[in-house]
Amino acid sequence: MNTTNANYTIRQLTAEDVSIYKKMRLEALYLEPEKYSVWHAEESILSDSYWTAKVSNPDAGYFGLFLNEVPIGITGIIIDKNNPETALMMQSYIREVHRGKGLSRMLYEARISWAHVHGLKRLLVGHRESNIISKAANQHFNFKYTYREPRAWPDGIIEDILYYELLL
Repeated sequence: MNTTNANYTIRQLTAEDVSIYKKMRLEALYLEPEKYSVWHAEESILSDSYWTAKVSNPDAGYFGLFLNEVPIGITGIIIDKNNPETALMMQSYIREVHRGKGLSRMLYEARISWAHVHGLKRLLVGHRESNIISKAANQHFNFKYTYREPRAWPDGIIEDILYYELLL
């Protein structure tokens, strides 16, 4: 699936794009550790075969957001192993200079479309309680709050993660 918004495009990444995904993922973890539940140090030591397997997983979709073919963001979705009608939306990141332009809409639309193609019935997403931008995006796409749980974040803060669902 390819989607376009002016000079911005989004497409599903393949094994040939593994270096794009790895670079963007590590950049996100390094620059904004407060938004992710894993440490940059954890993922920076993973092998190239790990990254290739991740992007090639048929039960997941990883997407790259581009401006004139230059990568500026990523996002992902993965089917729940315990519930094959459900997927978790995750790993969204857009470089700061490109934020505020409505591009997160492209990330959501790509993952929701992927879920429809795969016959999924339910999407889940979670965010740190203080991440009000993520909350606003979830609500814009009609995700409904379901529950919360405490989490120790890589920046050393303990703060709840809030979970939402969207029934398809």
